[in-house]
Amino acid sequence: MKIIIPKQELLSAVNTVKSIVSQKSALPILSHILMEAEKDTLKLTATDLKVSIECTVDCTVEVSGALTVSSQRLSMILGELPDADVIMELRDTSIVELSCGLVETKLFSISPDEYPPVRDFDDIEPIVFNQSVLKKLFQRTSFAICTDQSRYNLTGLLLETRSNGLRVVATDGRRMSLAMSNEDTPTEREIKVIIPSKMIHELESLLEDNSEKTVRVYLDENQASFLFDRVRIVTALIEGNFPNYEAVIPKKHDKEVIVDLDRFTKSMRRAYAMTNDKFRNVKLTFSDGLLKLSVKTPEVGEYEEELPISYENDTFDISFNPLFVLDVLRYMDSDNVCIQLKDGSSPGVFKPYTEAPLDTYINVVMPIRS
Repeated sequence: MKIIIPKQELLSAVNTVKSIVSQKSALPILSHILMEAEKDTLKLTATDLKVSIECTVDCTVEVSGALTVSSQRLSMILGELPDADVIMELRDTSIVELSCGLVETKLFSISPDEYPPVRDFDDIEPIVFNQSVLKKLFQRTSFAICTDQSRYNLTGLLLETRSNGLRVVATDGRRMSLAMSNEDTPTEREIKVIIPSKMIHELESLLEDNSEKTVRVYLDENQASFLFDRVRIVTALIEGNFPNYEAVIPKKHDKEVIVDLDRFTKSMRRAYAMTNDKFRNVKLTFSDGLLKLSVKTPEVGEYEEELPISYENDTFDISFNPLFVLDVLRYMDSDNVCIQLKDGSSPGVFKPYTEAPLDTYINVVMPIRS
């Protein structure tokens, strides 16, 4: 194999796929990128056996063929090369020669025959989603994905289609985030799949905010593939049942608070600054037209602040992890936030608020019981 390609285009393609690579794998081949050159195209592939990614880029192919090379080494070297054409050539079965200007490098290669194959989905009809819709839904919920591997069925994002739109849900047992799109569902198929966290984070970087851009999604019982213009990413789906998330949303609450999003966010940031790893706790005291935030953290100090709110009911208090609240507030796209509460020991519901609470983005946060 021998190719000629502009350094920046090769570096961009390498960086696109290398985030999948696990540097701690017991299989040396998994630390490598597979490169396949044919006609005027170079295809780069990386995998950790659960998630795989392919990226194609135009280049001059002098000799067709395939090779593998360390993703980390190649990315580091390319980043330091001059901005010129790179010549990459497989000299024998185990040496890749890289030259750019006056720089020449030789890298160890493993036989491409050892590289795990990536499944194609030629036999499956794709579903075409709007990229900006998926990106927004993923960003609004992915922070609530569980990181505890013992709760495997929660370590991903539920993607579900219904007659009234698309739903995306994440929970870690202490909080739950549900985001919905009211746009027409692009398929009549009933979809209910759990996409792993690693795949979601990769998709968040690949999906664009452009409402004109689409992504083709291929689904079967245990795998999913997302196809972009030049990138294809494949993942195993999480097996198991996702919890009944609708049962988690409190149906009864007699207290509703409306607070300015910007002021509340800044206050919660200040409150968070006065906590530490052992004491992530901010107490919210609600009274007629007033919210008091207070923090008392050993070896750190104390903090108090008052905010005007729209609230007419009994005085009561409830405590939350400020990080959980800030995660929610970050993705609110309204001027005000609606907080629905029952008492100091029941979950709180956080929603955007315009003329009424919006049910397209619902966050349930468990309180901290003192």
